[in-house]
Amino acid sequence: MKRKILIIAGEVSGDQHAADLVGELKKFDGEIEFAGIGGDRLAAEGVHLHYHLSQLAVLGFSEIVKHLPFIRKVLKHMKQELKGGVQAVILVDYPGFNLRVARLAREAGVPVIYYISPQLWAWGEKRVEKMRRYVDLLLVLFRFEVEFYRRHGITAHFAGHPLIDQIPAEADSAEFRRAHDLPPDVPILGLFPGSREMEVRKLLPVMIAAAETVQSRHACIPVIARVSHLPAALYEDALSGRTAIPMVENRSHLLMRHAHVALVASGTATLELGYLQTPMAVLYTVSPFTYWLGKRLIKINNIALANIVAGKTVVPEFIQQQVTVEPVSAAISRYFSDERYYQSVREQLGAVRQALGEPGASQRAAEKIWAFLK
Repeated sequence: MKRKILIIAGEVSGDQHAADLVGELKKFDGEIEFAGIGGDRLAAEGVHLHYHLSQLAVLGFSEIVKHLPFIRKVLKHMKQELKGGVQAVILVDYPGFNLRVARLAREAGVPVIYYISPQLWAWGEKRVEKMRRYVDLLLVLFRFEVEFYRRHGITAHFAGHPLIDQIPAEADSAEFRRAHDLPPDVPILGLFPGSREMEVRKLLPVMIAAAETVQSRHACIPVIARVSHLPAALYEDALSGRTAIPMVENRSHLLMRHAHVALVASGTATLELGYLQTPMAVLYTVSPFTYWLGKRLIKINNIALANIVAGKTVVPEFIQQQVTVEPVSAAISRYFSDERYYQSVREQLGAVRQALGEPGASQRAAEKIWAFLK
């Protein structure tokens, strides 16, 4: 009898990590049937998607409230799927939604595997009890998370961070530049506005304007990392009335590899850039209510994962009202004008590379999951 596994990844980074995990699990049993929620990468691995992650891509609490009827519909659908002979459910990050699915799975008697733990160490510890109650196998990305959960009586298994395997090895810069019609010797300023519609809508115009300011002072070429699941009009609107900026579609890892400096939305991308030791400025903006709520809940001083993992503020962060052209462009300009500062930031980002562990995270996670399933 074929194994059936429900897998849920609600964001682009999680979709990539989940797809790599599915690929590794298929090496143990190529007949496993996977279905669930995800994006293009999971679909390419043969996972039947009940919903595409773009349908669930909301930013914060107030944004979620607007989408509650649809979210309830999706949860009801997942509840039915869990009654359909599913052997296990694999939840990838995305805790606001996935912890609800975990509860439904527990009620249905379906084992819950959580891959890429929610950042409970940042958001406080109210959700720890839910993890203890609903999750059967917990796989984490950072070593300090093992100790965090141990203190709360939960066994967590360290897998390492899968992004290490996704970042391309040393690549030919000349080839990348030729492929995207970029000048051969001008430093690249990578613009990474995120993968959710609302954050791109809010952040990309500021990034573009800041990049233009930097470009007027220093030799550089801005390049936008675009994701294909978002409408082209979103990017076209941000560029309306401005000089055209080259775009790289669904190849953000390569752009990161070749960028001299980056402007980036807060999220996993800051870790990837940190691993590559690429100096950056990090932008974060949500609705005023979501920010107010987050200030009450978040228990750490930094918002950027690269800074959190490094244990200090290595790269500048701009939050809410701070996300304006002048301070952002000034932060980026400093990387171009002060070589000592640029190299110091690169050196300090080495702490991120050290913290992310060795390659092979997806394989290690798959081995743990397969042993659990057997």
